[in-house]
This record gives sequence, structure tokens and C-alpha cells, in this order.
Amino acid sequence: MSDVISIDYGVLPVGFVRMRLPEIRQAIIDSLQAKTQLTFETRPDSITGQFIDVFAERETVIWELAQAVYHAMYPISAFGVNLDHAVSFAGVTRLWALQSLCFVNFYGNQGVTVPAGTVVRSETSREDFVLQDDVTIDVAAVGDATVSVNTATVGSVYTVTLTSAGNIVTASYTAIFADTNVMIAGHLAPLLVSANYTVVQDANTIRIYRIDGLDFHVTFSAGITAIKLGGTGMVKAVNYGPIEIPINSITQIVTTLTGLDSVDNVTPGQSGRETETDDLLRQRYRLGVYRLGAATLESIKANLEQNILGLLSVAVYENKSDVTDSNGRSPHSIEVVAYGGEPQSIGDQIFRTKAAGIDTFGSTVVSVTDSSGYTHVINFNRPNPIFVWVRVTVVKYSEELFPSNADELIEQIVTDTGNTFGVGKDIIVQRFLGPIYSQIPGIGQISIQTALTSEPDSPPGAYSLLNVPIAVRELSRFAIDRVTVIIT
Repeated sequence: MSDVISIDYGVLPVGFVRMRLPEIRQAIIDSLQAKTQLTFETRPDSITGQFIDVFAERETVIWELAQAVYHAMYPISAFGVNLDHAVSFAGVTRLWALQSLCFVNFYGNQGVTVPAGTVVRSETSREDFVLQDDVTIDVAAVGDATVSVNTATVGSVYTVTLTSAGNIVTASYTAIFADTNVMIAGHLAPLLVSANYTVVQDANTIRIYRIDGLDFHVTFSAGITAIKLGGTGMVKAVNYGPIEIPINSITQIVTTLTGLDSVDNVTPGQSGRETETDDLLRQRYRLGVYRLGAATLESIKANLEQNILGLLSVAVYENKSDVTDSNGRSPHSIEVVAYGGEPQSIGDQIFRTKAAGIDTFGSTVVSVTDSSGYTHVINFNRPNPIFVWVRVTVVKYSEELFPSNADELIEQIVTDTGNTFGVGKDIIVQRFLGPIYSQIPGIGQISIQTALTSEPDSPPGAYSLLNVPIAVRELSRFAIDRVTVIIT
């Protein structure tokens, strides 16, 4: 580098100040003239001027590299891998892209094993999903079973027993005179209803299934037979990123197998995510210090976000009072509302970071064993999805080039922006405007309206220009096929 460098450049109390090309060129000229005591031509079109320019340009590159190295150390200015390294000092790592997951029931003949790698397809998104582990269709481990009451013998005892993880539910009925098989099924079905099972009676048949992905062992007495069995397995999307998986949408078999008749998901799937962007990672970095602590709401949230695979959004609330609060939380309790993630992992993490003696609130229940061997019950909640329909009206600005695929770009921007809102966060309509204006030229005016439905494929009602309040246990969900763009 030139040896005539002002103290105004380099690493200073105000930060890094880079020496630029004109300044470097002049510094080289001053240095040469001072050392040689000669006056020579320095114009860019002269021989000596061209030599000076060659060395000045090379030195400029070195200064730019030094500046880049300096800024790569700090989360506010680093990007890419350098940002990953910078935030790691606070224990924060980037959230990478995840595939969507769903529990699917495989229906077929008793004893058939569906091998891992079997491919099934969603009829709504047309996305393929791959079975992660072998599933054997057997009464000893089913996620969905339909049994039929075939006889009605007076004095006979008809029994159906469901066993799962040590929990036993038994329905028993002794037939009396004039009972029919339909009546017997009608007596048994209500006795099987519990928090873990959904039970549906249709004439003399009883369908029992779980929506939590766990399997159960079903046994039954004489006079009752199994007519449809479904083994439960986890399937993972082939493609990364968010994919909506409504109930009863994964119904197509791609990999055929003798003895496998059908597939279906009786519970909605867990949507995946894209890789966390630099901007989102910087926003989460400020919470990194909380991850090193425990017992506060921010610490619980930060540790859940960082440590739970598949967790897409989470909110943590508390009730510090001595009475049940307006949201139903018990006194002196915390409530975690988590979208995505495996239940046991979430329960374990809550137990590790919550304060001792503080209760947990929620309808999802897991058991956690501490280091002394004692078992603790941990509760948390899953958010209710609110499906958002968006209508974007765009007025073009004639003095700028408007992209030919602007409608597709806007659909993607609205979907990506909306899915970052998170659990319990209201839909602020104007927050869509900045990303659209900044990424798409040629727009003079934008109007955005929204409508809500409880199911992803239900027709929306009236659209509104107003912001949309979202309850503490709700999560707004956006999808490209629910975004309409009108260009005028």
C-alpha cells in the first residue's frame, strides 16, 4: 500500500473508513514525488500515469477487501455465511429450509408392510410425499380402525378394547332381547369416546382413529370383526418449503403395492419453511442473549425456536395472577402455543427452561422425566389455523417498466410476507406494501383486501380493507392459490 496514508483512514473510533481510488492515486503520486524529488507527468493517458493507475486500482481492491472483512464480523453488516458466523457468538444459528410433514394412514390387508420410501401424493397441492419408516398394517398397531358388529345374540358380551402407551379404553355391552347389531354398535361407540380417540358410528360399524399420529392396539370379542385397518406413518414432502396439507388431502398412491388399498390423512400436516433470510436472522439475533438464560418468556421462546426441529412459529404467554385469566390460563402458569415441532421435544424444552413450580397450560399433554427419575406433566397448545384470502389491486405507473410476471411475483411476496406474522399476530395490511413496492417496479398504487376462512378450500366471504385481529391461539396462514392479483 501507499506509505503516505492519513490517519483518517482504516479502523477508527467511528468505524472503518476506506481509502478510495482518487485518494489512493494521489497518495501514490505524493509518495513517489517525495522519494524521488522529481516532478513527472501523472495524467491518466501518460506512461507514468498508467503505472500509477495500475497500482492504485490494485490497492483499491485491497482496501475493499479490508472493509468487507471488517463488516463481516458484525451481524448488522454481515451477510450469508459471514452472518451465520457472526450470530453464532450469541448461540444463534440460521433456521434452514424444512420439508412439510404429515401423519398418513395406510389402509390395506392385515399383515401387509408398507416399506419406507413409498411415495404418496396430495390431491390439492400435487406434491409428492415419502414414507419415512416401514408401516405394518396390523390390529396391534393401527392409527385408524373400522370394526363391524356382525351378530346380535341375546346374552352375548360385545367388547372393544383400545390400548395405547399404557392407556386402556374398553367398551362392553351385553345384548338383550330385541337388540340388533346396529343397536349394539350404538351402545359401544359412545363408550370408546375419549380425549385421544375420535369415534364415528355408521349403522353397525364403528370407526376409531387418532389425530395425534400415535398408534393403538384394538381387540374385540366374538361377533365383531375388523373391516378396515390403517397403519400410521410419517411422510415427508419431496420439496422444501411451505406446503399446506389439509385434512383428507393426501389420498393418492404413487408407489403401488399389493395389499395396499388407499391412503388418507385424518389430521392436517405440518407445513415446511424456506431457509431463514439474512433480514429475519438479524431480527432473531437480538433474542440470542435470551437463549442463554431460562425462566423468562423471552428465554423460553428463544430456546424453543432454536432447539425444536420443525418448529415454525411459537408464542409464550403467562398468567401471574392468583385467578384464572380471561384467556382461561390457570393461576401462575405459562402457555406455549407452538406451530410445528414434535410434541415430546417441545415438552422437554419447556421443562428445561420454565421456572420451577410454575404450571403449564394447554390441551396437548406430554410427560417429562427429570434427572431424578420423577415424571412431570407438561401442557402446551397448538394454534388454530386461520386461512387468509388476499385480493391485491395494482394500478400501473406508466413511467416505469412493469414486469410481465408481476402477478406471480406479487402472489409470492404476499404469501411469504404473510407467513412470517406468527402465532397470535394481527394481520396489518400495510405491511405488505413495502415488500411489493421495493421488489416490483412500475406500480403507482396498491389496494389490498383480505377475507378469512376456517378451511383452506372454503369459499371466502366479503373482503375487507381493514386490519385483521388474530387471537392469541390462532395463526394466519397464507398460500399462493389464495392470493388474487388484479392489474389495471
